[in-house]
Amino acid sequence: MKKPYPILILDDDEAILKALLETLKLEGYVCQGTTHAKEALELLPQKTFAVVLSDQRMAELNGTYFLQQVKEIQPKCSRILITGVLTSEMFLEAINKAEVFRCLAKPWMREHLIQTIKEAYSAFEIKLAYEEAHQALLETNQRLIDENIQLRRHQ
Repeated sequence: MKKPYPILILDDDEAILKALLETLKLEGYVCQGTTHAKEALELLPQKTFAVVLSDQRMAELNGTYFLQQVKEIQPKCSRILITGVLTSEMFLEAINKAEVFRCLAKPWMREHLIQTIKEAYSAFEIKLAYEEAHQALLETNQRLIDENIQLRRHQ
């Protein structure tokens, strides 16, 4: 990968946000965090995020709704929902509406969090690589079409 894409973290609990940021920064990730959904939504059009991690229960809005907005703005980024209370209904809604990559329970196990982030980041990189390969294939196909037209004209 040419440059490290950041991870965006949204949690309205300042202590949890700091813990997540410190954990991931220690693993070498570039992270940006906020306690306000509005601020997080304003960041999305400004830069490409590899992973967006959001708490479910927040004062401004719920994490599933926020991650739905993320999906619309940045469909390639991996979305992760983190919550203290994970119900089957919440899980299904997160998958069906926000197409989350994973749901994590609070409190999280550090190793599990790090492994989940690694897998989510890798999934993002794969999507980017696929898009680049697809674009290169389209350009090659167009070049071959153009060359074929030129050859037919010279016959």
